Amino acid sequence: MDLGSISEILLNLINEMTVMVTVIAILVSSLNNFKELVVERKFTYKNQIIMMVIFGAFSIFGSYSGTKLDSGAIANLRDTGPLIAGLIGGPIIGLGAGLIGGIARYLGGGFTALPCSIATISAGIIGGLVYNYNNREFLGPQKSIIIAVLVEIYHMGLTLILAKPYSEALEVVKIVALPMIISNAMAVAIFSVIISSLIQDKMKIKELEDNLAIISSNEEEKI
Repeated sequence: MDLGSISEILLNLINEMTVMVTVIAILVSSLNNFKELVVERKFTYKNQIIMMVIFGAFSIFGSYSGTKLDSGAIANLRDTGPLIAGLIGGPIIGLGAGLIGGIARYLGGGFTALPCSIATISAGIIGGLVYNYNNREFLGPQKSIIIAVLVEIYHMGLTLILAKPYSEALEVVKIVALPMIISNAMAVAIFSVIISSLIQDKMKIKELEDNLAIISSNEEEKI
């Protein structure tokens, strides 16, 4: 195991993670579709498709901005987009984002294409199922980190099972497992903190708007 290569991959992924999480947070927080879906829980075809496309696009970005190994495998942040999509919007949005990222990865080829694409699609579904299990509410930072770690361990397991030859798959996992687990968990953690804060702020604003509407209605009745 080359500790130098592992450290280099980890640093590269952390740099990419910083860019990706920042852009996603700014983008979704400025969209009314995000407010409708996450805060108001109004699921429309439009806001679901928009979220699928946004997080699917970041899944693709997370894949191809990663570090390519000599074997052709890519150390990446691909699973983060679909996982977050599922955690904030449920299995349909998670699956949609996962399909976008997973199909793009599969078409990219390489001996890890099949397990990596399956893992990415699964990440969205898992996030969505967790969302449903949590009464259709965002899980929060601490539990989201645990889910992210488990998803990446699952990803590594799929690679060992499905990628051939096994000896090459094992070498890839030895190199990318730790960087991918850490960086994807960090990405989900930071995004979760941002999303939790945004949800609380938007809920406070919504509560204030509702109270103002009630006050206004009462004043009109008096008149």
